[in-house]
Amino acid sequence: MSESARAARIRRVLLTALAVNALLAAVKFGVGWQLGSLSVLSDAIHSLLDGGASVIALIGITAAARPPDAGHPYGHRKFEILTTIIVAGLLFLSAWEILGAAVGRLLRSAPAPDFSLGGIALLGLGIVANLFLSRWERRAGLEVSSPLLLADAAHTRTDVFSSVLAIAAVAGSPFGLPWLDPLFAIGIVILLARAIYEIFIEGVKVVSDATRLDPEQIRKVAEGVEGVRGAHAIRSHGMANDIHIDLHIQVEEQLSTRQVYEIENQVSEALRQKFPGVTHVALRHEPRGTPPEPNA
Repeated sequence: MSESARAARIRRVLLTALAVNALLAAVKFGVGWQLGSLSVLSDAIHSLLDGGASVIALIGITAAARPPDAGHPYGHRKFEILTTIIVAGLLFLSAWEILGAAVGRLLRSAPAPDFSLGGIALLGLGIVANLFLSRWERRAGLEVSSPLLLADAAHTRTDVFSSVLAIAAVAGSPFGLPWLDPLFAIGIVILLARAIYEIFIEGVKVVSDATRLDPEQIRKVAEGVEGVRGAHAIRSHGMANDIHIDLHIQVEEQLSTRQVYEIENQVSEALRQKFPGVTHVALRHEPRGTPPEPNA
């Protein structure tokens, strides 16, 4: 799939997610306001943030899809991971606000939300919609190796759990437990924190050029190519869908330039076949018996 086709696919999914999340946020805000439920309002904010994250993701994927140029010979794909870091930052701020509101309500001993069977039914429909949306986003994210779509799918799955917590808070109101609603709101914050952590760790791996693939696995693939007598100085970095590999291979001294060229092509192709996320392989050939260098 070309980069332009990949970006177009991602944009279509994000636009659909934006529309669904905007609709769900509107419904949840209405239900939360009517029932006076902090958990439902927190859940509405979560849906609204998911929509905002989709807008930011649309901007990021548009920048990431730009072709390589003189100033960016490797392309602009890191914009995709930088966008996920921005989304994680926004989610952190929102989680902090929700936590503050929940703690404040606990301290004030606010009354429990009103019970509403219709409100619970609407929230239940939202859960069904989010389940289908998250599975669709995840499937598309895996097909095009997009960390943005996978992150958005994770957000949507978290929204499912937060909706379940919100329903539990409303359903528990007849029992006269005023602390139940803010307690569930704190549970929603914990779910948000997990999603934030996953996105942040992925971003750190890319920005810090952390090792993406096991050097030993790369070595085995390279040495499995006929004519390769050894592989060392193996490094890998980049995004999960844009991995760059650097390595040295050892070949017999009597081989011609053409033969070495063919071996290098076979090693590059073997690595791309074994590791689908690999987009660039930098090879250096050396005569057999050259002292090996460390992988890092």
